[in-house]
Amino acid sequence: MPGRFMEQDLAEVRERANLVEVISAHTQLRKAGPRTFKGLCPFHQEKTPSFTVDPAKQVYYCFGCGAGGDVFDFLRAAEGLSFAEAAERLATRLGITLRTEAGAAPAAGSGRRRLLDAARAAATYFTELLNASPEAAVARRYVQTRGFSKDDAATWGLGYAPSGRDTLYRHLLGRKFTPDQIVEAGLALVTESGEHRDRFRGRLVFPIADLSGDIVGFGARALGDEPPKYLNSPETALYHKSKLLYGLDRAKREMVRAGQAVVTEGYTDVMGLHRVGVGSAVATCGTALGEDHFAIIKRFCDRVILAFDADAAGSFASERGFGIDAKVGVEVLVALLPPGKDPADLALAPEPDGGAPAVEEVIKGAVPLRWFMIEAVLRRHRLDTPESKGKALRDLAPVLSSEPSRVVRGEYAFRIARLLGVDERTVQQEISELGRATPASTARRRESLPGHVRLEREALALLLDSPRRLDQVEDWVTEDHFTLAEHRLLLRGLLACSRAGSTASILEQLPDEDTRRLGAELALTSGTNESVEEVFMRLEEFRLQRQIQSLRATLGRLEPGADPAGSDSLFQELMRLESQRRRFDDR
Repeated sequence: MPGRFMEQDLAEVRERANLVEVISAHTQLRKAGPRTFKGLCPFHQEKTPSFTVDPAKQVYYCFGCGAGGDVFDFLRAAEGLSFAEAAERLATRLGITLRTEAGAAPAAGSGRRRLLDAARAAATYFTELLNASPEAAVARRYVQTRGFSKDDAATWGLGYAPSGRDTLYRHLLGRKFTPDQIVEAGLALVTESGEHRDRFRGRLVFPIADLSGDIVGFGARALGDEPPKYLNSPETALYHKSKLLYGLDRAKREMVRAGQAVVTEGYTDVMGLHRVGVGSAVATCGTALGEDHFAIIKRFCDRVILAFDADAAGSFASERGFGIDAKVGVEVLVALLPPGKDPADLALAPEPDGGAPAVEEVIKGAVPLRWFMIEAVLRRHRLDTPESKGKALRDLAPVLSSEPSRVVRGEYAFRIARLLGVDERTVQQEISELGRATPASTARRRESLPGHVRLEREALALLLDSPRRLDQVEDWVTEDHFTLAEHRLLLRGLLACSRAGSTASILEQLPDEDTRRLGAELALTSGTNESVEEVFMRLEEFRLQRQIQSLRATLGRLEPGADPAGSDSLFQELMRLESQRRRFDDR
């Protein structure tokens, strides 16, 4: 029976732990009185701080949700630790040895700790390979061609995952980790035959840390043509992609100081921006920017600047983000980068076209999210007839109706009225009437759709977000991946479009009004938390399932012995499709 830690050791940890410092790793605290600090509660969403910390008493309490306790309670609630794990973490930081009661074994609580140890051991191994392995030469060249030095790679803990089937798995076994621990940490998977296979192979690896700086997962970039381009850790007890931001453990202090966060799409974007002094830069981890991400950022600052590729990726999260900003209580702006450049390109390019001055200018020139959206919507219409102006206002309804502030809505209505050459009161009335009717009914209609149809819509929305994604999928995606005629028509139109420009320019190239209307609806629909690779892999899985079902039905209708050769051919095709489908079981 595992023993308990000695109370005098726990008391010493509790007394010496800086409660304000521990909690500040999860939310921004401000002095609120002679002895107390206040901040936004990390356990529920709120706009007005109700979370109070008293370092003299070493306790915290939220007057909004009732969460409260000491430093151990906080770590247990905030990071999902057991009591023993929370105590061990704090004791390690403070240099205190925790003893157990006389005659007892060390206290339990090593489950999560062992997963963290496995992730850290993998990261160390990956880094060693990147630095010294001949096999990792291609990864070192990639880092160099992106403009990063060996010191940059070391600062961010970059590594190389070996290409062997189970090289990391065997290395970790040698470090006394069990097969279950390696799999549960997201570092290996079990094949259908029961073999263990490394999840990351032959890739450049970026370690992903939680708020405390512990490595909880990895993002891995392909170094050749192998799909997907980026492969991320699966959901585990440690890794929850919708609640993680790459670089947040490093950026949180600068976010508090600067009062803003700069959010990008890529790991190298974060590295590049930090290198030129934008220490508040973070990135999503293989998923769309969502409400949970905004809520995490809100703990440290009230302003979010989205820095996405100017050639259409600017609409990636922004066209899905309006409404979330008001709900969470953050101000969201969009920084427009030069065409063809991502944040890392801009940051690492020589001055005057790149470097710190160019990045600073782009960030200072960021425009409010809704104005960015308004301009994007208006560009989709000719605005030369009353009818086209009316259509534009209908498209603007969901953008403005999600803004709770009457002052803000009034300001934008005034600007729109001037651009359209119409009366401001007409704009306000039209938006108000349309806004009441549209969102709820549209949401109900979407929720009632079958799962595979919703997936098709998510896939098309991702293609609308960024023309570059068309290049990623056009070699293998076909109309057979889509079951609805209107979805197939939209895909056909998207594949025929020019890849340059924004979502608005793509919509303008679609062949007919109905297809453009569907495209506009999907571009303004709340998005998925999955990456483009994950969505299209699921789409391929659905296609294979439909083909398998069709073949089985055909085989079932054949008369026994009537056509042995034909039956054998169909059966072989069924086996081939089943083999392809089983690949998805390994993911």
